[in-house]
Amino acid sequence: MKVIKFKVKGLRNEEWFRFHTEFKDLIVHFTADAIGLKKLYEGFLPLYVNADKMLLVLRKSSYTHELELADRRRDDLFRGFYDVVKGSLRQPAEAKQKAAERLFVLLKGYRAAVLAESYAAESAALYNLQQDLSGAYQADVALLAFTDWVTAIDQAEKAFLAISEERTDESFAKPKSGLQQVRNKLDVFYTAMTGVLDAQLLADGLGGDIAVDPEDLDDEIHFEDDPPPPHEFHGNVTYNFVVAWNERVKKYRNLVAARAGRRAGEEEPGA
Repeated sequence: MKVIKFKVKGLRNEEWFRFHTEFKDLIVHFTADAIGLKKLYEGFLPLYVNADKMLLVLRKSSYTHELELADRRRDDLFRGFYDVVKGSLRQPAEAKQKAAERLFVLLKGYRAAVLAESYAAESAALYNLQQDLSGAYQADVALLAFTDWVTAIDQAEKAFLAISEERTDESFAKPKSGLQQVRNKLDVFYTAMTGVLDAQLLADGLGGDIAVDPEDLDDEIHFEDDPPPPHEFHGNVTYNFVVAWNERVKKYRNLVAARAGRRAGEEEPGA
């Protein structure tokens, strides 16, 4: 077991801060002492607080309100689709009832991620949902005449991403020099802490080759390259921490890969 390698610099400011927030929260949950990160965490925390203050200033963007409205739009559409599918569970025709049941289970699985996660996590969830709705569940959508709902959610997500891109162009794509310095320093601490975790697992006989080469993360989404976390932990706190953290890392690397895929599709002639 190792911490999955990930190019943190590929995250936008808000995504990057959320990434480190989740890392910090997990450390707090397990305690820095228990996983051997006390000294490094003491250096990490002031930089994290400083980054939060700097981002608070940058968040006062002219696009912030528009982004909030766009996010509310996609949330409302998802809720509406969820309610419509739920209401279709009592279809008189058996085939339609079964289709509604399959779609309801699908939407129920995505509901928490879409409605309660950060902007970045919601976009990742909606991307995966659209893949499901246009793939394995396409026949169910067509049978129940829900294509308009799926199209509307997709358009709302694209509108949100367009505004997000505009805000990125305005102030988030190229961080201010002060924030960039804090980003670099915080990322150094993150790399150091994950290195300590890997070393501890190796010393405890729990090290391995699960980590992914960061050079492999640029061009495609990786779903199959890591074995799933074991159902039974070894009673090793550091091991448990790394298992939990790797699941979060996958979410962010897939987000970056999905965005790169969308851009490639947009740039391809005739796409």
